[in-house]
Amino acid sequence: SSGINAEYGGSLADYCTSNKYHLVHTVFVPELNEVYCTTNRRTVLVWRYNWCAPITTLQTKFTAEGLAYTGKSPILLFTGDSEGRVTIWEQLQLNNFMYSCDTFSLQDVISGESKRRQGETRSPNRSINKMIFIEQLDILVAASEDGCVYLWGFDDQALDELRDSVPGGSEVLQSISDDPVTNRVAGFVCKHVFRRHTHAVTGLAYIPSVGMLESGYLLTCSQDRTVILWDMHSATLVGFIGNRCPETESVYASSEAITDIAYAPSRSEFAYSSTDRLIYVRAFSSRPENCSLRHILQGHEGEVSHVIWNEVLAAWVSGSDDGTVRTWTPAAPCSPSTTTPSSGYLATTTATIDTQCPVTALAADAINGAILIGLQDSVRVYEGETLKPIQHHTGHTDSVRAVVHLPERGHHVTPSWDGTISIWNAAKKQSPSNGH
Repeated sequence: SSGINAEYGGSLADYCTSNKYHLVHTVFVPELNEVYCTTNRRTVLVWRYNWCAPITTLQTKFTAEGLAYTGKSPILLFTGDSEGRVTIWEQLQLNNFMYSCDTFSLQDVISGESKRRQGETRSPNRSINKMIFIEQLDILVAASEDGCVYLWGFDDQALDELRDSVPGGSEVLQSISDDPVTNRVAGFVCKHVFRRHTHAVTGLAYIPSVGMLESGYLLTCSQDRTVILWDMHSATLVGFIGNRCPETESVYASSEAITDIAYAPSRSEFAYSSTDRLIYVRAFSSRPENCSLRHILQGHEGEVSHVIWNEVLAAWVSGSDDGTVRTWTPAAPCSPSTTTPSSGYLATTTATIDTQCPVTALAADAINGAILIGLQDSVRVYEGETLKPIQHHTGHTDSVRAVVHLPERGHHVTPSWDGTISIWNAAKKQSPSNGH
């Protein structure tokens, strides 16, 4: 009922709850996109379906910031808020529009760590800016305003205790070990904390252990102008990426604050955006000194706040405070063995979407390559190849902070500063009709 609105602007469910109406009969007329309802007060209500509204909305106590999900069964959503809380959402089996939730606080982790790290001063702001879930490791990575990166995982000790409590021998224990549902009911704990950034962590990118890489790696970027490479299997620092400053001996990747980072697996390179209006593209290597600068993408007239890799389009996509979104398509494919610094970027094809307001969130549809853009309190979807608008999501009352595509369910999910997480139906790419 979230998408069914009356003239006063509220949803059908909210209207009936506030007026203590009980619906007796409902009829949907698809030709008119209207719902006719009779109530226990002998009245008939007429509601018109709003195709731009979310199919369901989840309520949080604080402003929502970060967002991630796992496509493993059961599918889980993870949100981070302004108070440093991580919430896990799971769709109920009997009702596709309702979710159960469980919340964990960074404050519990920080309290335990502070006893071991006396005298360390960090920002009291624990807001969670970005989140990603690493399917290979079953690890949730949360980037915080306090300069730390928190690694959350399912409680192995609780899982072992659960296995030991089940009778039936080794066959039963093995079946429990292979069951993904068992891992998710065993609990959720913070396993590691990465602490080398000095300012807010603004971006996360995971590089899986495939091909020549023996381990999985994590790239993090920060307002302190640094990009750091971490080994995820050993949870250790590998090194800083960038150029060494002669005065301070520190390694910086940009002249100003870094706002986002993304990895392109098909090109074995990563890009990060900055408030200096530029996007830096580097080759990826497990050795920081080999992460050479391939190109600098220039064209935005304001701070570049977001950058993503669109695998379907084989292009970088960037969003800026200047009210534009740009796509950058290299002229030639790239492989890990490519040694040419430009690697096809000397003939980059670029296109622009005029959003007319600062970009607050950016993502790509994993199936059809559509570009999802958060613009203040709404989300607009553009067809990837033509950049024509194909969908408009409305319903938030404050800034949209992230957007994620769930291909397993055909949904878009958005957290907002209004304290809600909205779930929307994703547009499907239309196939050309025969004979038309």
